[in-house]
Amino acid sequence: MKVTKIKGTLDFYQSDAKKYRYLQKIASGVAESFGFREMITPIFEATEVFVRSVGEGSDIVNKEMYTFIDRGDRSITLRPEGTAPVTRAFVENKLYAVPGIHKYYYFGPMFRYERPQAGRLRQFTQFGVEAFGGEHPYLDADIINLNYQILQALGIKNIKVLINSIGSGLAREKYVEALKKHFEPHLSALCDDCKQRFQKNTLRMLDCKVDSQNPVMQSAPIISDYLPDEDLQYFQDVMSALTLYGIPFEKSDRLVRGLDYYTNTVFEIVYDDEKSPLNNLALSAGGRYNSLTREFDGPDYPAMGFAMGVERLMMVMDELGITVSETNDDSVTVITLGEEMKKQGLLLTQFLRLKGKTAEIDYQSHNLKPQFKLADRMGSRYIVIIGLDEFVNNQIRIKDTKEKTEKLIPVQELTTFFGIEGEKYAYQK
Repeated sequence: MKVTKIKGTLDFYQSDAKKYRYLQKIASGVAESFGFREMITPIFEATEVFVRSVGEGSDIVNKEMYTFIDRGDRSITLRPEGTAPVTRAFVENKLYAVPGIHKYYYFGPMFRYERPQAGRLRQFTQFGVEAFGGEHPYLDADIINLNYQILQALGIKNIKVLINSIGSGLAREKYVEALKKHFEPHLSALCDDCKQRFQKNTLRMLDCKVDSQNPVMQSAPIISDYLPDEDLQYFQDVMSALTLYGIPFEKSDRLVRGLDYYTNTVFEIVYDDEKSPLNNLALSAGGRYNSLTREFDGPDYPAMGFAMGVERLMMVMDELGITVSETNDDSVTVITLGEEMKKQGLLLTQFLRLKGKTAEIDYQSHNLKPQFKLADRMGSRYIVIIGLDEFVNNQIRIKDTKEKTEKLIPVQELTTFFGIEGEKYAYQK
C-alpha cells in the first residue's frame, strides 16, 4: 500500500521550506524590534486548557479538536491555537511576579479537524504574539501596528484592517440577550451552525459565512449601541492611535472572534484584491482578553494579542510573485578535478564549515558538469575550484555567481576573501 501524507497536511521542501523559514525570521525580527521575546510551549496540553479558555460553545471545542486519552487515562489535546498555552505557561511559571508588560511571541504547528480547502488545513502554522499586563488603547493600537508592519515587511500590501469592540461584562450580556431576542423568531431560516450557536455562542452567529447576506443577519442589533461611554471612548482612542500610526482601517460592526475569551478590542486583517480568488482571505486576527489568566487560577492580568496563518501568508506571497532568493549569500560549493584534488576539496569544505560557512561538495563526481549542477541546486553564491594547476601553484579559483566574476588568488588569501579571522588556509601536501 502506498503511504502518503495525512489529508489536510503539507510537506515543505526546497523553495517552500525556504519561504516558510523566511516568514518565521521576518515575523520574529519585527516582533523583537517591538520588544517581544520568544516563548515555546508543548504542542499538546490537557484538554481542560482549551475547554476553559476557548469555550465549550466554540466550533473548535465542539467539532475541531484532536483529543485522545493517554495511557495515564488523561484527556490530551493537540493545541488548536496558541493563546491558551502561552497564557497557561505565563500563569504556571508565575511570570506575572515581575511587574510591567510581558511581551511574548510564538511560532509553531496547530491542529484542527477541519474540512481541508484552500487556506484551511488540519495541521497549520501560526505566528502569534501576546502582551500581558497592559490595558491601554495605545497598547491595543501598537499590537495591531505590529501585525500590520510584519505584513508590510513581507511585501504584502493588499490588505484591509477591520476592527470592532465587542465589549465585556454586563454590556456584553445585554447585547447577547438582544441578539437572542432578534434571532429567535427567525431560527428556522438560518443555517444549522447558527441554530447551534444560538444556544451556546450567540455572538458567533454574526460570523456566519452562510447567512451573512440574510436580511435577518443584516438587521441584527450592533454592539456599539450597548457599550457604556467608557468602552466607546476606549475604542475611539484605539482608532485615533491607529490613525496616528498611519494605518488605514475599517470599523466593522459585525466583526466578532470565534473564541470565548476575547473582550473589547478585536481585529482581523484580510487580503484585499477583488480580482483574486483569495480576496477576503483572513491572514491574521486577534484582540484583547482581560480575564483569561483567571481561567488558569492566576491573578487578573489584562492581555492583547494576535495570530497569523503562515500557510495563508505563503499562498498570498505566491499569488503576488513574492519570492525568497534561492542564493545563499554566504554559501560555498567546492569543485575539484581529479581524485587527489577531491581530498583537498574535502579538507577545504571541512575548514569552511568549522569557520561558520555553509559549504557543500560532490563526494563522487570528478567531472565539472554535475558539480556545477550541485552548486546551482544548492543556490551557492560562491564556487571554489581546485584543480591540479591551482594545487601545484598554491592558488585557488573563486567564482562569484551573484557578481558574475571569477578570481584566481593565492590560497593563503582565501580566509581574507571570506572574512575569516585567524589562521591562514594552506593545502596539505
